[in-house]
Amino acid sequence: MKYLIYMILYIFNQNIEICMKQVQISDRQSSFIFYLVHQGKGRTEAARLAGFTAPRQSAFNLTQSPKIIAKIRQERNKVYQTELASTAVQTLKEVMEDTDAPASARIAAARTSLELAGDIGKHSQSQRNYEQNMAEMTPEELSAIIDRWEGERAAIAKDITPV
Repeated sequence: MKYLIYMILYIFNQNIEICMKQVQISDRQSSFIFYLVHQGKGRTEAARLAGFTAPRQSAFNLTQSPKIIAKIRQERNKVYQTELASTAVQTLKEVMEDTDAPASARIAAARTSLELAGDIGKHSQSQRNYEQNMAEMTPEELSAIIDRWEGERAAIAKDITPV
């Protein structure tokens, strides 16, 4: 699951980097983006820390520039790819394993995990075999999918019965 998230974000980030290779920004603009994205500073504070003499106006102008907006998105995607993806996966795992968490939260976390893994949802492997949405399937079709999933899970299950 974590690998899938990294792959999606990596491909997305590579596409952005290919587009951004020709865009050059100044060191001061780069510092503005660093303070804004990595340090979580507000626009005006980021501009002040980056050394702009009129930080409020500079922050406004910078955040209106298409090349700066693109670089901000690129940096945010790097953060998503490195820090946030791992945190998100860990959070989902903790919620699913927390027996004190409400059932709805555990189910939502499990569903999100399965969607990211490609087991359910519109991009899932099983959905590619069918022309209709799961909500449109008959009970027999749904039962067949569940049986297949149970078979797949049983095949990878490990017996922990004490001998």
